[in-house]
Amino acid sequence: MQGDQSGRVAYLAQHQLFQQLPELIKDVVMPQIFNERDPIQINAWIGTGGTRTPLHFDSYDNIFVQVVGAKYVRLYDYSETNKLYVIRSNDISYARQGNMSALNCEHEDYDLHPDSADAEYTEVVLFPGDMLYIPAKTWHYVRSLSTSMSINFWS
Repeated sequence: MQGDQSGRVAYLAQHQLFQQLPELIKDVVMPQIFNERDPIQINAWIGTGGTRTPLHFDSYDNIFVQVVGAKYVRLYDYSETNKLYVIRSNDISYARQGNMSALNCEHEDYDLHPDSADAEYTEVVLFPGDMLYIPAKTWHYVRSLSTSMSINFWS
């Protein structure tokens, strides 16, 4: 699939597609890690190239599977938290959990967030068939490099 050439971005993010259309789950091969337990939740992520998921962490272990297209993922260990400018606000609904960063990954403002310049991270590009394990509380930022679909399994 080619990315949308119009510059517009569309994103169906963290959607429980398989609860909405349960007949689709038969087309999903469950990662072997789930032999002994079921995932807590399965989400679909479908969008054009250029979609972004801001830097955050999840409270669950995450198996992230790239189905179509390509995605860039940046990962920071939880030990880097003090350099990632966590948003702490009861006024912003998505920030109430304390798991969102104020950093604009790939467009960092080191004058505004000087400690982030010293934060160590790992980068990976995922292609169809690739699977990435993201441990609970690992900070991650995701950007679609093309029109894409991903599925993630939280456990």
